[in-house]
Amino acid sequence: MPQLAVCNIQGEKVGEVEAAEDVFGVPLHNDLIHQALVTVDKKRRQHAGHTKTRAEIALTGGKWYRQKGTGRARHGTRTAPLFVGGAKAHGPRRMPGRVRMPKKMRRRALYSALSAQVDDGRVAVIDEIELDEIRTKTIVEMLAALKCQGKILMLLSEDEYLDQYLYRSSRNIPKLASREVPHFSVRDVLWADHIIITKQALEQMAPGGESVAND
Repeated sequence: MPQLAVCNIQGEKVGEVEAAEDVFGVPLHNDLIHQALVTVDKKRRQHAGHTKTRAEIALTGGKWYRQKGTGRARHGTRTAPLFVGGAKAHGPRRMPGRVRMPKKMRRRALYSALSAQVDDGRVAVIDEIELDEIRTKTIVEMLAALKCQGKILMLLSEDEYLDQYLYRSSRNIPKLASREVPHFSVRDVLWADHIIITKQALEQMAPGGESVAND
């Protein structure tokens, strides 16, 4: 099982935990990670444009004028694209249906990306983050002590994520994203240069609700 060092907010090592092999020891699956990433991006996409077809225009279904004897071209309804008030020809449309990916495949892709970050030495486990006031400097000093630079993903437990002191102390730090376990995706993991996981969050990341970390 992978061994992860546990540090305090001063960056000092205070122990080690055995991470679950099913979460942090998964082989790299590039194709599966790519599929999960495409699925996340498609779900986040906003289809702002949606033009109406001839079937969606609320006009009369009768012919505009008689077909023969006028010397003009024959036309059907007024909803044709060449008439004012008619439909839009080849306009943007919302993509039909929903993009789905099985839960087991999503988890496998997420754990594979996490395992790759662990192998690269970009994952740090912190014992706990306790704040009795709103102080951004404390979080900045913690990141510096852990030698985390660039884009940082901080994974928190439910109680830690709802902590207003922690939330307000970290929300103004550039390139720092906080996520509640298990509500984070493959894109979050791939985006981050470093990942910080609290010990409570680590216990919630086990598959099937079992504990990931065992002292």
